[in-house]
Amino acid sequence: MRGNDALEGFYTPLQSLPFFELHKEKCIQCHNCVRICNEVQHRKVYAIDQLGYPALVSGTFDFRDTECNNCGQCVSACPTGALKSLLDSGKLLSSQREKVSTVCSYCGVGCAMNLEVENNKVVAVNGAFVSDANEGNLCVKGRFGMEFIHSKDRLTRPLIRRGGKNSPLEEASWDEAIRFAADSLNAVKAKHGSAAIGGLTSARATNEDNYVFQRFVRTALGTNNIDHCARLCHMASVVALQMSVGSGAPSASTPDIRMADAFIVAGSNTTETHPVISSAIMKAKYEGGARIVVIDTRRIEMVNHADVWLRPRLGTNVAVINGLAHVMLEEGLANEAFIQSRTEDFDKFRDSVKKYTPEYVEQISGVPADRLREAARIYGEAKRGMLLWGMGMTQHLTGVDACLALCNLFLVTGHLGKPGAGFIPIRGQNNVQGCSDMQGMDNALPGNHDINNPEHRAKFEKAWGAPLPTNPYLTLVEMEEAALHGGIKALYIMGENPMGSSPNVNEVEAGLKNLEFLVVQDMFLSETAKLADVVFPVCSFAEKDGTYTNTERRVQLLQKAIPEVGESRPDWKVICDISAAMGYPMPYTSTAQVMEEIASLVPSYGGIRHERLHNGGLQWPCYDEDHPGTRYLYAENFPTASGLGKFHAVEYVDSGEQASDKFPLILSTGRLLEHYHTGTMTRRNRGLDFMKPEGEVEVNPEDARRFNVVHGEKVRLVSHHGAVEVKVKVTERSPEGLIFYPFHFAEASANRLTGSTSLDKQSGTPAMKRSAARIEKIATT
Repeated sequence: MRGNDALEGFYTPLQSLPFFELHKEKCIQCHNCVRICNEVQHRKVYAIDQLGYPALVSGTFDFRDTECNNCGQCVSACPTGALKSLLDSGKLLSSQREKVSTVCSYCGVGCAMNLEVENNKVVAVNGAFVSDANEGNLCVKGRFGMEFIHSKDRLTRPLIRRGGKNSPLEEASWDEAIRFAADSLNAVKAKHGSAAIGGLTSARATNEDNYVFQRFVRTALGTNNIDHCARLCHMASVVALQMSVGSGAPSASTPDIRMADAFIVAGSNTTETHPVISSAIMKAKYEGGARIVVIDTRRIEMVNHADVWLRPRLGTNVAVINGLAHVMLEEGLANEAFIQSRTEDFDKFRDSVKKYTPEYVEQISGVPADRLREAARIYGEAKRGMLLWGMGMTQHLTGVDACLALCNLFLVTGHLGKPGAGFIPIRGQNNVQGCSDMQGMDNALPGNHDINNPEHRAKFEKAWGAPLPTNPYLTLVEMEEAALHGGIKALYIMGENPMGSSPNVNEVEAGLKNLEFLVVQDMFLSETAKLADVVFPVCSFAEKDGTYTNTERRVQLLQKAIPEVGESRPDWKVICDISAAMGYPMPYTSTAQVMEEIASLVPSYGGIRHERLHNGGLQWPCYDEDHPGTRYLYAENFPTASGLGKFHAVEYVDSGEQASDKFPLILSTGRLLEHYHTGTMTRRNRGLDFMKPEGEVEVNPEDARRFNVVHGEKVRLVSHHGAVEVKVKVTERSPEGLIFYPFHFAEASANRLTGSTSLDKQSGTPAMKRSAARIEKIATT
């Protein structure tokens, strides 16, 4: 019987449905899969059975019983095909396919990858080893999430409303759609003035797309009303960093993460939102002995790897971080030499944190005083400390203050300007950094040139051959509100879906419907595109070339792998056609030419050329064509007026929506491993959608008992701003009183529950991590 059991076990595949499976009859016992999982991913999914074959540590045949995150690294390491991707749609052997090196279009890690092509279709994806950003690693979305490229839902022809606002969208030729859009935008300009028009650019589009778009908005449209999604996520980081060190960019790189010996990971669910960066953290910990401090209200997976977990009450981040600084100063962990030679305003800061004793912070935040001291010692005593943070820090009414408090920590310790040390606000989308560099936001010009500076304005007016507008800009949220109240009459949206990503979707919808004219460029008929008067079909990343700039300032090259799907066009070409039709031609012939112009105007990109980017890209600042790029910043000084880093005294303020009898819970929103942004791409992939087909609201068991709901029950989630119906997921991951709901699901959008009237005063960022809410049972008939 034992022999029969062993035989049955041998022929039963290990399954990670729907992504991959292992057939032992093809296995040569090389154990590459075991090693890459244990030693690179540090997931420890595999064991070795009594016959010497890979087995699951769970003792079952289902990867879902383990800590597997479906990254597929084991599949890539298998030399025989024993581990096989179930989503590989090719017929040829991998070795016989065309392979095109490019960059992943999901999160801000910027993983280099090879697209495998057959018959003009992407049939599989593998990691490329040319970039330090990922060293060949990919996550589940990067490896198994590319079916959207050939989705049946792709837009293939322009759509217009020939009969006006209430008429249906109909297919049109490019010439008709371009002329319709150009004439309508010119009509709005003539009737209401350029300040009545706005543009939303895209962190998913290339640097070249975004540069051309912002030039178009400022010249052809004639307005400074331009912004993008950083307003909703890391604008608080940008504002704080500019105040502290003179630039909003991350100081360090992924290789520095691998070298660090201490981490503070604050408000970043890294293993789910940026899995490849989490692998770099694991490498530092399990191969280099690094210690990890996690600051997060939820019990995220990174807590399992942390040496200290600080679990503050929601909204008390500033108090906790000030408490860390207090301990470092009291226990002699401050880098006095660095403070004296490289910083200013230290005395005022030191006085401000005196009252934030661990005991005082415990009263505010619930974080035990001894744990706070231990965390401060880990970071303060380190030789090479890294500070990583995400939207758990920024999406609050005090987001800028929390980020300033984090800046104070690296100024106190001097943990920057050297290998293995620094800070990275981890960018959420593939080109948030590049889109910001191109200044698709704020009242500035590419490369952070001040649009109110006459010399800066003259530089761009000469290059563009047009006067620049002078109207005060409106932020993304302000434009949406102005659309609702009639101040904005037309919007041009490139590659964004504010009907899913912006707060208070109900008001956003009303505002978009109130516009006289709305233009949208997208791959799909998104919730926003459905409201447009003109929809232009554009290429996916696999059908275009250009560059992305990732979360570590690494400018990397996209290369076209397949022909355009249908009649879709690259974003920059569409913009050039519209601009010419409006009377302002921008005669670019290639993205390489666009980058040449960027390099001529933006000093930090001065040495960036497409031909220099084939071996893993270059990190800006890269001042000329002989410059090797810059791995880490601030080794000698800061780009501030004084050349010094500036301390800021920030005080804890309990700011944001409060729980009440009517709304007794606090809702926080965020992301899942399997999905991205508003789901327009990931939900069009069989595997990813199979894993997470709908949103679930995380509810603590105590709250589930309190409100008489059970796991899997469908409930109505209600806030001041709206309501959605979702299933309950009972889990201790969220603390009592806090519920968590992801924002990827349009049919029950999380942002129908979030507000837009209260914003961080310094950054304009909404408090998406703090909305008062309640759970209602749904009556059954």
